[in-house]
Amino acid sequence: MQDLKHKILLVLTAITIIGEVAAIILWTTNRPFAGEPYARFSLAVDYRIAIANVAVFAVLNLIALVWIIRRNKIGSIFLIAISIINRVISDFIFIGGAHGIFITWTALLVIFAYVEYRGLSNRETLFLSGGVIFDLAATALLFNPYNSAFLGLIFYFLFLAFLAGIVVAIRIVRHKNGAQ
Repeated sequence: MQDLKHKILLVLTAITIIGEVAAIILWTTNRPFAGEPYARFSLAVDYRIAIANVAVFAVLNLIALVWIIRRNKIGSIFLIAISIINRVISDFIFIGGAHGIFITWTALLVIFAYVEYRGLSNRETLFLSGGVIFDLAATALLFNPYNSAFLGLIFYFLFLAFLAGIVVAIRIVRHKNGAQ
């Protein structure tokens, strides 16, 4: 089963790199027409900054992918670090409610990278990954991205922290019961 989790992490990381390359292509072909101050469509404040951001993180994710393929433990930790840093930086670059989708994707990457690094049981992995997807769906249903995106983001992060807290509490209880 650990091999399946490893393959899922490889696929998620590869899809991330493909998505970043696709974003670079989209934004470079989406230049403003003559006389227009902005690109025809964009989820970014400045699409040139977004292209630079995506290009840097595409390379960093590629490095993480190589380490993960080699089953080097640094690859998982590196992926966790760059994924979180990418989300923090991109929060200031991107606009709109679609950022929640990217946060959910990052949460799934972090979960499976952590599984690769430390290992979680199948039940814990299913609980966290299913919970992240449920969290995105619940946030999308409860909060309107136009007028309450900030509240939705707070709810989203609180729910993620709650999920992680449950897993940590279960692990602590299991460890204490096993030690006695």
